[in-house]
Amino acid sequence: MRRLAVACGLSLLSIMLWAIGALLSPVMAQTPAPAADCHAGSLITVVAHLDDDLLFVNPGISDKLAAGWCVTTVHLIGGANGANFDYVKLREKGTRLAYARMAGVPDDWIESTVDFAGKPVHQMLLRQQPRVKLLEVRLPGGGVRGGRVPLGLLWDKGESIETYPLNADGSNTIKYDRAALIASVRAMLAPATEIYTLNPDTVPFIEHPDHIYAARITRVAAQGLGRDIPIGYHVTYPTGGLPKNLSAADTQKKRDDVASYFAIDGDDNGGHVFGEYQWDGNWVARRYWTRAHASDPGPDFQPRPMQIVNEYSSQCVTSAGAGAAPALAACTGAKTQDWHWQEVSAAPGTKNTAQLVDETTRQCVAERDGGLIEEACSPPDSADAAQKWTPWDFGYVYTPLGHCLAARNGALAAGGCSSLTAESRWAPSARTQWTDNREEGALFGDVRGDTVDGGVDERRPSAVYVQRRKDGPGFNVWVADMSRLETAEPWYLNAVPFDPRATAPTCTANTLCFDSVRFLLGDFDGDGRDDLMVISPRNGGTAFWLMRSTGTRFEAPRLWYQTSTAWKPANAQQYVAGNFTGSGRADVMIAHKRGDGGLNLWLLASTGKTGRAPALWMQASGISASARFLPVHTAGTSRAGLVALENVDGAIALTQLTSSGSAFEGALRGNTYPQFSSAMTKVAAGDIDGDGTDDLVMLQPRGDGPDIDVWTIRRGATLATPVLAGTLKESSYADALPHIVQRDRQATLVLFKRANAKLGPFYYTGGAPMLIGYDFDTTRKLGAAQIWSEMPGLFSESLWLRNLSQ
Repeated sequence: MRRLAVACGLSLLSIMLWAIGALLSPVMAQTPAPAADCHAGSLITVVAHLDDDLLFVNPGISDKLAAGWCVTTVHLIGGANGANFDYVKLREKGTRLAYARMAGVPDDWIESTVDFAGKPVHQMLLRQQPRVKLLEVRLPGGGVRGGRVPLGLLWDKGESIETYPLNADGSNTIKYDRAALIASVRAMLAPATEIYTLNPDTVPFIEHPDHIYAARITRVAAQGLGRDIPIGYHVTYPTGGLPKNLSAADTQKKRDDVASYFAIDGDDNGGHVFGEYQWDGNWVARRYWTRAHASDPGPDFQPRPMQIVNEYSSQCVTSAGAGAAPALAACTGAKTQDWHWQEVSAAPGTKNTAQLVDETTRQCVAERDGGLIEEACSPPDSADAAQKWTPWDFGYVYTPLGHCLAARNGALAAGGCSSLTAESRWAPSARTQWTDNREEGALFGDVRGDTVDGGVDERRPSAVYVQRRKDGPGFNVWVADMSRLETAEPWYLNAVPFDPRATAPTCTANTLCFDSVRFLLGDFDGDGRDDLMVISPRNGGTAFWLMRSTGTRFEAPRLWYQTSTAWKPANAQQYVAGNFTGSGRADVMIAHKRGDGGLNLWLLASTGKTGRAPALWMQASGISASARFLPVHTAGTSRAGLVALENVDGAIALTQLTSSGSAFEGALRGNTYPQFSSAMTKVAAGDIDGDGTDDLVMLQPRGDGPDIDVWTIRRGATLATPVLAGTLKESSYADALPHIVQRDRQATLVLFKRANAKLGPFYYTGGAPMLIGYDFDTTRKLGAAQIWSEMPGLFSESLWLRNLSQ
């Protein structure tokens, strides 16, 4: 109405000119921009798409924002895969919502058009936090798995490309060539104190071609600034197969921000990002990047050596030398297991454009006569197709003839690409999410408290596992028996509603969310049934929530103990449940990180209904902060002790600690076993032969296939020599988590494992959880496999970090 009143006093020509100007100008362009205080620093992030920064760079951006920096994010690409302008606007709406949440203010932006080196760019400034700015260049995007890549054609072939419209009515497109884009990006980078971008030093389609070109453009533009600015290069898609490396707090906040974006750019209220199963969820708990400087010299592409590791068998592709076929072998770190991908001359976006080069021989792997062979590399412009591969996200690797690389019975194979399983999934490192020995998937205990044999109490363990929910960051708790029948039942449903438009964190002090909690199982109240303890951050310290077992379900969490701010979950390497005081109730040991790199061991003794204040039981300065602990029982005492597992020059070192009832005692450090790799050995403890003393069981990949060797170490006053108990052929080392349980007075090695299910192109970690058991006989050897039923949910959605460090 105000505009109409003004217009009534104007000439017809003035009205027309005013109306045309209003249509061509972005909404709110006349609103004055609030001043931003950037004295702390200015981070400029340049990525391709409107979710790359949220998925791969954060929490790098949010950390700078929290530290008082100004943060500007440049999105070079608008939309994706040739989508229309409406999708461009939809994605921008999503990124505005995510950044508003990141800043903790309402989703209210000032939009305008700003020139950089003579090229107009759409700018969005967060009204209540002007240190946040988004710059949208709106270039067209390329295909993620092959097809035309406009940004690559501009960069490599000298083509000009035209943007999506800058105006909401679909008008005003801008044309860029290579020189103009460099100049425009350089002008955007001019205020930078630090620069973040993606990974320029890889090949399609390990990373999206748009990701690679966006990073190369940024590097060249930054080199022309004439200043030694720090620049960080971020790995994108391959991080999904690597171990989680963000803190619980960072992961939880990042998941909120990413889910807010996908509540707009998606149809499930952002729900698919709450898990580790689907594509976007795979990247939330990870940030892998390298630090460099803008002035660093170098070409656009510097290939980096890497391993090629099969995720199912945990074997590495290994060179057998020139003229021979590469093979699969145990990952040893040998130079013969180092490879790199080298680009060949081709139009950007074309498939089959990478040579697989052996770092030792500098030969290329070719596919000829139905097999693979190392031979001299063809020139980059050669028409010979036999050496031209198509890697995709280091998940699937396509051979020159369009086959899929796979591991079959310990051997390297190139076969069909339908119905692929984890045998056809590859990772760039032997340290994958599947071999991360910090992870736990199930706990075992007598939660039912049944009586058998005419009323005689005999503990019968069940598996307790926790599943992420898809409707938010909550979880459900399931209990399953070891049976061929489908016995899994939900014992507790913990829904945590997600509001994509909220500015406050979803997970508050009294909210239990999957990414920020850890779990223990034990009889904390002494009633003969094992209870679930959930440990979470709260009020600057740590809260211990007891979920009592009724025999048929877990009760709602009740605060059992709250620590002071001196006890943060971020400083607790591990929590361990055990009857350390001899009271008949489970206590909680906290392995708390010391400032000097060691650990202090504290105990929260159980009184039944509550826990006592932490008491220092050992200053374990001789044990490293990355040690892992197992509770163990010893014949002749009711008090549980500990075994500490450490990494000493890549090998496992074991230290025994006993309990006096008020302290842990033992000589630091104990035996070292060079035959067991600390990174690639899974360890469980239990009473194997019924003598009342828990022994140790060590699982390691054989290296000649997916099979697992199982070793036992008898515990006593000293630790005995390891003895081979058997080889498991029904499970992959990468897909199995071991426990020792007592079933019908029989010790059983139980694996909580993943069914080797079919995978989809965006569903990397499929497979239901299931249980397999192997009874120990009287000679401490393993018997035949007892394969029990699959259980509800997904194996990958049950994994949580038991230890902080490894």
